[in-house]
Amino acid sequence: MAILNNSVVLPVEYSRELIRGVLGRSKALELGRRLPDMRGKTYKLNVLSALPLAGWVGLTNNVPNAKPLSDLAWEGVDLVAEEIAVIIPISINTLRDVENWVDVVPEISEQVVGAFQQVIDATTFFGTNSPFPTASLPTGGIVGGAGVNNTVTWDGQGGTSFYNAINEAMAKVEANGYVPTAILGGPSLNSAFRGAITNLGILSTDQGQIGALPRHIDLTGGFNESTAFAIVGDFRYLVYAFREEMEMRILSEATLSDGTNTYNLAQQDMVAFRFTMRLGIAVPNPVNRLGAANRYPFAVITKE
Repeated sequence: MAILNNSVVLPVEYSRELIRGVLGRSKALELGRRLPDMRGKTYKLNVLSALPLAGWVGLTNNVPNAKPLSDLAWEGVDLVAEEIAVIIPISINTLRDVENWVDVVPEISEQVVGAFQQVIDATTFFGTNSPFPTASLPTGGIVGGAGVNNTVTWDGQGGTSFYNAINEAMAKVEANGYVPTAILGGPSLNSAFRGAITNLGILSTDQGQIGALPRHIDLTGGFNESTAFAIVGDFRYLVYAFREEMEMRILSEATLSDGTNTYNLAQQDMVAFRFTMRLGIAVPNPVNRLGAANRYPFAVITKE
């Protein structure tokens, strides 16, 4: 491994293992569509904003047999790379108690993966501490972008009302010209489905289109069920791209402070594992033939 500015860069095989961990656990990254890696801080997405209009050949502008003219317009949506980071200080004596310090990396990385995935999902779905421009990710994340028009309230009672809520959410997405590809929720989503099956008296294998809709449970801790019980949507319109995949460095002579605690690594015989990642997240909303002006590819189910 290479030494760089009194730090150690993690071998390539470990970096890849860490990024696979985040991709496998974050529902935003699992359900969203990954774009090619970014070459700079900003990547311009061209989103269709006006559709061409065709017509029968006839008398146009008093010109016999003239072909109709129409416009095709595009708008730019910025995918902006922002950084997620965490620093974990550890006593050198702790590392010395391990035969090979690299053996500590999987234990640390497991916790880092959990921390990163929680940040990504909380920001994507609820806009928590979002650093992204509102033109890329709406205020309040995907849930905030749904607003009143794309929100359905479930009273929390009975299987019929739960299935009706999902149907209404799917209908809102479809009316906007999109195709629901998944339903996402927290741990309570599974129990709601089980309760609905019991109350409706149907088999778990015979739930129609609602049961066939791929169901995903977010266990990152980043899904706030009190704000949104579930999200139904066309997750092809959640996109992301990496500027830099996860990297780890070991700091040995830095002074660190979180506002409460201060660590002088050299003086206190400590090292610090620093993990960083840069990525951009966006919800492009291209015009389509069916959607209205306030179209949106997601609908939210809230629970009373």
